[in-house]
Amino acid sequence: MDPVIVIGFDGIIREANRSVQRVLGYEPDQLIGKNVNILMGEPHHTNHDEYLERYRATGETWILKQRREFEVLCQNGEVIVCEIAVSRVDLPDQAEPLFIGNFRDVSARIKAEQALAQSERRFRAIFDQELQYVGLLNPNGATIEINQSAIDSTRIERNEALGLPFWETPWWRHSKEAKARIKQAVLEAARGAVVRFEADFCDREGVVRTVDFSVKPLRDENDLISMLIAEGRDITELKRAQRAETSMLSALASIGESAAVLAHEIKNPITAVNTAIRAVADQLGEDQQAVLEELAGRMSRLKYLLTRTLSFARSLELEPVACNIPELIESAADASSALIEKKKIQLHMDLESSLIAHVDPNALDEVLVNLIRNAAQALEPKGRMEISAHQIQDNRSQACVLRICIEDDGPGIAESMRSTLFQPFVTSKESGTGLGLAISKKIVEAHNGQIEVSSSALGGASFTIKIPMVMPLAD
Repeated sequence: MDPVIVIGFDGIIREANRSVQRVLGYEPDQLIGKNVNILMGEPHHTNHDEYLERYRATGETWILKQRREFEVLCQNGEVIVCEIAVSRVDLPDQAEPLFIGNFRDVSARIKAEQALAQSERRFRAIFDQELQYVGLLNPNGATIEINQSAIDSTRIERNEALGLPFWETPWWRHSKEAKARIKQAVLEAARGAVVRFEADFCDREGVVRTVDFSVKPLRDENDLISMLIAEGRDITELKRAQRAETSMLSALASIGESAAVLAHEIKNPITAVNTAIRAVADQLGEDQQAVLEELAGRMSRLKYLLTRTLSFARSLELEPVACNIPELIESAADASSALIEKKKIQLHMDLESSLIAHVDPNALDEVLVNLIRNAAQALEPKGRMEISAHQIQDNRSQACVLRICIEDDGPGIAESMRSTLFQPFVTSKESGTGLGLAISKKIVEAHNGQIEVSSSALGGASFTIKIPMVMPLAD
């Protein structure tokens, strides 16, 4: 039962029920005889007698016959919010009326409403700050709420979309097919499915944009679908970039095929010319022979360049098998043994024993030979080269990876060259083709691996190859 007090026309409390103790902390006797303003905070505490005087003089009041919320002072000084209804009672044997006040404590409700309002403000702040387009739907597909990003994407007000079946909202009106597909997705989600696909919609400028669209169900504590969440991430620019990339790759592939054909067509005549030059040189004097030998050398280099270009342009068809990596590295080092011995290079190998990886041995041998020869050529006499090979665990994928490192104490690679070092025809050597490292990168990446250049702890260059120990199956 709510607290009830009876007040005289002079504002003095005449009666109070037992509930005043439970809610306000007063015993009824503690209130009887006191001015009712004992329960009021400012400004009503000071002004209450003036309110009564005005009522006696004019009969005007704003409190009778309605419920209003007031802050009420409890006996312990605590302030609670009460909904108060005051009614006038005129007794036949009394000259002045009495007033009966009913106090209903609504503090808990007010706090709950405030908490709900604060929660809604937080939700709205997060919901509207989300860059993706988000809509909340009821299980029948009717639109309950739309976030600000979705509203901003087109020329509508929020209330134009609320209540409509989601497929009838302005985003899909440009196409019957789009509406039908969205409707089907919503119906499937209402049956418990998560649906995702790419969809087109018209933005505020009338431009068709592409979104990565999804709709999924939300379930309540009874595992019943209570709501659907529709989301759209604008991927228009991504799709445009993908189309441009596809077009560029197609163009590059055509160029590569043309380059391969051209290199093949030119290589044979060069071989014939080179043979003819050497045959003529045998019939000339020493001076003429020297000129023709230089020309033959240039033709041989041109043939080599065309062969390397053909190798780079040709698509790779790897044949991975289980390979003993230490043996493969030692074999590649032997290919440069003459240069290593000539320069008296100190070669140290740290190779994990019994290291087996699935690679194409011929392709990886080409990479290793190229890197070891490059290092040997860059070193001064009595320089130092270190080659290591170990199995490590990739931090991201947690997969087992083969790590091969070739480093030296030579002049190193300038920082300005590292970003372009693996591009075709980029070289720091006077006689280099600029294709060796480009081909090496192509081979390593064909193994789903990566090759990097950095500074060595020895002071020179360090080339690191990382390749999965097991090649994934082709799709």
